[in-house]
Formats: sequence, structure tokens, C-alpha cells
Amino acid sequence: MFDAGQAPAHESSSGGRGVDEGELLHAAATTTATSRGQARRRRFTCLPCYALAVRNVRSVARGVLVAVALLSDACDSDTPLDTVADTSLDAAVWRADSQKIAATLPARVASFAPSEGADPFYTSYSAGPVFGASCAYADGDRQLIVRIESGNIRSRATAALDLRGEAGTDGRFVSREVKVHGHPALQRWSAGGRVGEVTFVVARRYLVEVRLVPAANDSEALSLAESMSMASLASLTLDGVTR
Repeated sequence: MFDAGQAPAHESSSGGRGVDEGELLHAAATTTATSRGQARRRRFTCLPCYALAVRNVRSVARGVLVAVALLSDACDSDTPLDTVADTSLDAAVWRADSQKIAATLPARVASFAPSEGADPFYTSYSAGPVFGASCAYADGDRQLIVRIESGNIRSRATAALDLRGEAGTDGRFVSREVKVHGHPALQRWSAGGRVGEVTFVVARRYLVEVRLVPAANDSEALSLAESMSMASLASLTLDGVTR
């Protein structure tokens, strides 16, 4: 039986109104919806940051790939080539190419004038045909030899430019790596014999050797090599090669 002297069960004993069960359920639902909305907003707020981070990673990766490609191209631009793919061709074609190379030899190198005519040549090694031309120049009793080789020169050029190989470790010479027309070269100097030598590659297809006797100093052969224009040689078109 209801006792008028007692507070109703849904009211507080202090006289204030108690919390209705429906209100509790409504409040709980509102709180849950608010939490979900806040979580969704946080998720959407973080998405742009995540996308930006992904873009940054991709940009860095792309930059690394570009740098590697540029480095690879830089290295490849100085690597000597074997230019004869078909070694069964008539040797006459390479002899004709050697004549073309002879025509690019300088008419004069500083104070050195030709003492002999240009000498085209053709030979063959295990790697294939090698052809080119050489010329002797003189300045009084001093002699300068310029020799140009083409064809399958990759192994010969690689060895000739290797500071740690036979060319660079010959005890009669002091050798060091230098640049000629911006390309890697090997400079060799014999103080006892006053011999100066410089070897370098032009357009990846031509091995050029410069030899000076007697040289005034260890850098004279290098200076003479730098004074020679290689433009006509670099632009030469040969018939017995494939690249």
C-alpha cells in the first residue's frame, strides 16, 4: 500500500525529482553519438595529415630515383664502348674508317708540327677489330705522338685508365687520375726518362693516347692534350660500327 508519508520511489528523499529511466537512456545514447562524432571528426581530421605524409614519402622516393638515374647517366657517359657488333664484316670497311679517323688528327699541336704523315691502322684482338690512326709531331728534338683507336676498345680503354691496373702501377711512372675535356683520364710521368703520357676516351668510342718525349715537366703532356680540339672526332660517323 502506498504510504503518503514516504517519498515516491522516483523522487529523491530531499524533495528533488529523481532521474527518469527514459532520460538515462536518452543521455546514454546522446553521449555515445557524441563520442562517435568526435572519433569520426578526429579520423577525418587525421586523413589529410596521413595523405600529406604519403605524398612526402613519395616525393622523397621520387627524388632518390631521379638522383640515381642522373648518377647512372653521368657514369655511363664516360664508359668506353665496344662499337663493332658484326665482326664478320669485310675488313675493308674498318680500314676506310681508319682513314676517316686519320683526317681528324690535328694539323698542329701548339708548337709541334707533323714530322710524319698520319698513319691509319687496322688490327684485331680477342674482343674484335680495333682501328684508328696515329701521327708524330716534332718541336726541335722533342717528339709528340697522338694515337686514336676505335672499334672494340672497351677492355683496352678500361685497362689504360685503371690507376690500380698495370698502366697505373708501372714502377717507371708516377700515375694519377686527371680530367681532359671534362672526361676521366690517366696521366703518367717518368722523371728519369722525361716521358709524359695522357690517356683518355672521347665520346665513349675513341681511345686517345698522347705521349711526349722529352717533356718539360709532369703536366706538359696534359696541357697539350687539353689544347687539342676533339669536336671533329666526337662527331665523326663511321661505317663499320653499330653505335
